[in-house]
Amino acid sequence: MRILVINWRCIKNPLAGGAEIYFQEIFRRIVKKGYAVTQLAVKYPGAQENETIDGIKIIRIGTPNTFNFAVYREVPHILAEQNFDLVIDDLNKIPFFSPWLTKKPVLALMMHLFRKSIFKEVSFPLASYVYLAESLIPLCYKNNYFVAISESSKKDLINIGIAAPKIFVIPPGVDLNLYKPNFALKGEKIILHVGRLKRYKSIDHLLYATKELSKKRRDFQVVILGTGDDEVRLKDLTMSLGIKDLVTFSGYVTEEEKIKYYQKAKVLVENSIKEGWGMIVIEANACGTPVIAAKSPGLTDAVCDGVSGYLYEYGNIKELTEKIELLLDNDELNYKMANAGINWAKNFSWESSAEAMFNLINKVV
Repeated sequence: MRILVINWRCIKNPLAGGAEIYFQEIFRRIVKKGYAVTQLAVKYPGAQENETIDGIKIIRIGTPNTFNFAVYREVPHILAEQNFDLVIDDLNKIPFFSPWLTKKPVLALMMHLFRKSIFKEVSFPLASYVYLAESLIPLCYKNNYFVAISESSKKDLINIGIAAPKIFVIPPGVDLNLYKPNFALKGEKIILHVGRLKRYKSIDHLLYATKELSKKRRDFQVVILGTGDDEVRLKDLTMSLGIKDLVTFSGYVTEEEKIKYYQKAKVLVENSIKEGWGMIVIEANACGTPVIAAKSPGLTDAVCDGVSGYLYEYGNIKELTEKIELLLDNDELNYKMANAGINWAKNFSWESSAEAMFNLINKVV
């Protein structure tokens, strides 16, 4: 079987994130089952136009501002030249409306819908464009099957008019051979955040909580891993709050370094207003670190509230601060939640997710 996957970024793109990891981990396993997979992705500076990674053939076209338009132009030609059996349309960010471009079977892959949360991230004209594009999903994809990565994403799709029987939930996995605990590294009171620095991630809430904690104590350190276009604003806020000595922006780190931070941290904090899933939540849990996350779509699926960590009302800085302090100081509770998180993470494997995707692909075709 020949599969064409349209996804904004490839795994090598400097801006690659959870959506790209999800695609790569699942579809490299699909390739091992004997299926041919081609990915259409955006070009980035220094990238080759064509490359093969993990057996997946990558074709790079367009720019970040023109990629979706390049897809509309190129996909009919690519499909005419190569005999693909299936098109998988990753609806992360802006849909590509593949059912309007081909009569081939189309499977839609949904990380999460932005809906109104996009207005928190980008300018009003661009946010309006994304919101309108998402509003066309039920019109274009009404006859197609969907993969949602969480029950929250499934609910979003149902709310815009996609029939529930057409939606299959396939969550991300975690590599337990890499992501595993090392309690010998724990000791310092490290509060960790991992991920791209974007406005909708609401990392400023963690900084406000840090300010509240600093009024009573300064025996902890906040470490923020990742880069993004909200970095300057967050660093300026850190300065204005007078907490520069308590917050470290570590930028991009290798996977090995990230895992070591997970293993060392007392708690991971995730403040996003919306996620498709909480991949970093499960990674942290697998490494023996409890998580405090906003009670937001996606994160509510990944956190077992009161078991592997805590949920707090999005934007409630007082509640967030109290729960951080509880897990910093109560070693018995922290250890109990850490072990519960390790067990919770065992429910998620890339192998089982790839097998579920493989079976759905065959059903669709």
